[in-house]
Amino acid sequence: QDMPNTSAPRFTFIAHALRGDGPFRPVVSDYGDGNASLSGSSYLVRYPRESDVKYARRNEIAFYASPLALACSRFAGYISMMAATRELPNAQFTKIAEDVDGKGNAVDVFWSQFIIQAKARGSMLLLVDMPASLPRTQAEQISTRQLPFWTAIEPETIGEFEVGDDGKFEFVEFSGNFTKADGTRTDCTWRFDRTSWKASDKEKRVLADGSHPLGECPVLIFTEGGDFPHFGPFSAIADLSKRLFNADSELDEILRSQTFSLLTMQVPDESTDAQKLAAAQVAGQSIGTNNLMVHSGDTPAFIAPPDGPARVYLDRIARLEAKIDEVGLNVATVNAQESGIAMQMRFQAINGELSRFSLRMEDLERRAWDLSRRWLGMTQAPTVAWPRDFNLADVEQEMKILAEMTTSGMPAEVIAEQQKRIVTLQFPGLDEAGKDAMLTAIDERAMEPPPPGNVVPLRPDPNAPVREAIVRMANGGA
Repeated sequence: QDMPNTSAPRFTFIAHALRGDGPFRPVVSDYGDGNASLSGSSYLVRYPRESDVKYARRNEIAFYASPLALACSRFAGYISMMAATRELPNAQFTKIAEDVDGKGNAVDVFWSQFIIQAKARGSMLLLVDMPASLPRTQAEQISTRQLPFWTAIEPETIGEFEVGDDGKFEFVEFSGNFTKADGTRTDCTWRFDRTSWKASDKEKRVLADGSHPLGECPVLIFTEGGDFPHFGPFSAIADLSKRLFNADSELDEILRSQTFSLLTMQVPDESTDAQKLAAAQVAGQSIGTNNLMVHSGDTPAFIAPPDGPARVYLDRIARLEAKIDEVGLNVATVNAQESGIAMQMRFQAINGELSRFSLRMEDLERRAWDLSRRWLGMTQAPTVAWPRDFNLADVEQEMKILAEMTTSGMPAEVIAEQQKRIVTLQFPGLDEAGKDAMLTAIDERAMEPPPPGNVVPLRPDPNAPVREAIVRMANGGA
């Protein structure tokens, strides 16, 4: 059954929240005479009875820091700390891995951007396509990069689609562009199904079409869970970001309207209205940093507005930011009042999320290599393995545990395992050879005999094996 993409507006909103564009960057025309107007739409909710000019001015100074982009970039950074391993059976697959999208991006660079997009939305698509014409020799094919290329497709660009019982597209349509024979580019709608493809213009005239030998639609589906379309847990940050966008603007409005103290000047009770008006004019027209105000009556004074409304907004903004950090699995900021168990639970939560996401990415890459194999008519596809164990933890907390183990007389083997854990956490990007050297140094230290007389120092240095391993690495392993 053909299904229109009713989720496109939601995906578009998430994309705006991720990139910080669209209604999160409203365009205001300033006419220079105190008047201004808003061009297009804005995610700032308008106050009741707010004038056009005032609403435009509020949009003019509104700011948006894109918390969703920060959360997704941080998540992608966690995954990138441990590289995926690949075995590429021939030069053609190696060339694809070096330039996977035809734009000079290696496969790991391509995935680093794909992960950010996919984590924000919870869904993303990958097109594995092949150039229309192929060279006569394999060497020419490699040198000219006439090989399958991978293209990330944003789900908000999808029109109609149908998903089969196997979870793959029966067909899918999405907007893009088409390059004509004369080199000009025009907007078009691409359609791929399990046997064919075509590109049509706005009038539904076919610009080009053809068939493919894949046996399945070359547009692959990635979701964090469930069938397409699927919204991931980070999509809630887009809604929180919209509220934060408005709260920041509303706080700015309070500060602009009420921050400055009001000048007052008392006049005797028996003063006439004319005298009161004259005193007000003196205060209002003469006060400044470069002049002198002459007045009658009591000394002028300033009254300051209450800070209650601003304080309420500051507290509300702080709660929104805390909720965004919670949804975004931010473990960078550790609460000093948080218990060790609560801290461990937070790290376990993100480790589990990273593992699940990484496994889904491994499955997507494996399917992409298999389609590339079919395009090339080969029998063997590359093998790939993404990391499964991330073991993010608080190194400072782990050092405290090590110190407690040492002072409590734990066996040397137990202390050595804790030291290995600290090395693994502290040096996640270290190559296997360097990491093995550090772990070997810890094992060698643990196997050393105790001091003469079987006397155990009261407070041995728990960091000594780790420090010695680092020094050994710095000296070239000598």
